[in-house]
Amino acid sequence: LGDVYKRQYQRRVHGINSEDTMEDNREVIEEPQESKVEEEKTEPCLENSVPNVIKKASFHDGVRRGLHECCKAIDRGVAQMCFLAKNCDEPNYLSLVKALCAMRSVRLVMVPDNKELGAWAGLCKLDNKATPRKVVRTSVVVITDYGEKTPYLEWLEKEYKDTEE
Repeated sequence: LGDVYKRQYQRRVHGINSEDTMEDNREVIEEPQESKVEEEKTEPCLENSVPNVIKKASFHDGVRRGLHECCKAIDRGVAQMCFLAKNCDEPNYLSLVKALCAMRSVRLVMVPDNKELGAWAGLCKLDNKATPRKVVRTSVVVITDYGEKTPYLEWLEKEYKDTEE
């Protein structure tokens, strides 16, 4: 009886026909895992590294979003890396965050778009295909806990190590 429910669930979720065997179902379930491995093989760059690092940090509750939260985290000394949008509406925000990061020796990474930064930080709704919808713009995102070391994090640290001085 358990196998019947399992097959019905897999048909509903994965669109599998009733003629398929359990071996075919396992192949269909394993495909997303293989594509995930292929995604991680991409070469680190700013557009790949920032969302990956933010995603890993959010699993460990180490992401602060917005000016108020980020300024508090930087001022307390718990911030490890700061992402700041270049197209911020208010120039005073840019100067404030840059000054706080310089004062507390926090790595500062400039990101081109605040709407992209909001999507990477999770300030959006996702549709059925996991495409971000209704993205809320944010000018600042701070990482307080990386979680685990990844090649993307190592690339960011290497690329922006001179801003720490």
